[in-house]
Amino acid sequence: MLKLMKGCVRFGPAHQGNGKNSGELTIKRGLKRRARKRKLVIDREMKAVLEQLVKQSNCEYVFTSPQDPAKPLGPWVLEEQMAQLRKKIKTHADAGLHALRHTFLTEAGEYTDPFTLQYVAGHDNIKTTMRYVHPREEAVEKLFARLGNLERPEGRVECKRSVQNPVQSEIPSDTDFAKLLNAGNLQAAEVVELADTPS
Repeated sequence: MLKLMKGCVRFGPAHQGNGKNSGELTIKRGLKRRARKRKLVIDREMKAVLEQLVKQSNCEYVFTSPQDPAKPLGPWVLEEQMAQLRKKIKTHADAGLHALRHTFLTEAGEYTDPFTLQYVAGHDNIKTTMRYVHPREEAVEKLFARLGNLERPEGRVECKRSVQNPVQSEIPSDTDFAKLLNAGNLQAAEVVELADTPS
C-alpha cells in the first residue's frame, strides 16, 4: 500500500446507490508475491486524505518522503516513527503497524463474509485471513441477538430425521423392491445390499 501509485487512484462522483462511494483504488501487488490484485472502494473521508497526498506528491507515488515529496516513502520510515512514538508513550509489545491490519480485518469481519475479507486483504488463501480475525465476545453476543430477532416463516416443516445423516432413509418394502426391479431402476446386487441393511 505504501508503494501506491497515483495511476491506481481513481476519484469519481458519488455513485447514486451509495453516496459514500467516491472512487476506487487498484492494488496491483502486495508485500508477498502471491498477493492478489484487487480493487477497493474510496469513501468520502479517504478521498479527502488521498487528494491531499496526491496534491503534495511530486513523483508517481501517493505516499512520499517527509523530507522530499519528489521521492517515494522509504520502507522503514513508518517503523522509525512508531519506534519514536513508543519512547514517548507506553504501548503493548504487539502494537505495531501490522497490528492495524489485524484490527481492521477483525472489525470488518463483523459486517461481511470471510471471502470478501480475503479479497480485501489480498490473501491468496482463506486460512491466512482466518489468522487475522479475532472474534470478540461482544461480536458473538450481537450475532446471537440478531439471530434471535429474525422473523421465522410460518408453517415451517419440521425435520423428522437427523440433519447430520439426511441420506439415510427407511428400507423399502418387498412390494416396493419388486416395483423398482420391474422398472429397471435397481440391479439385483443393489437389492441384495439393501435387503441386508439392518433397519
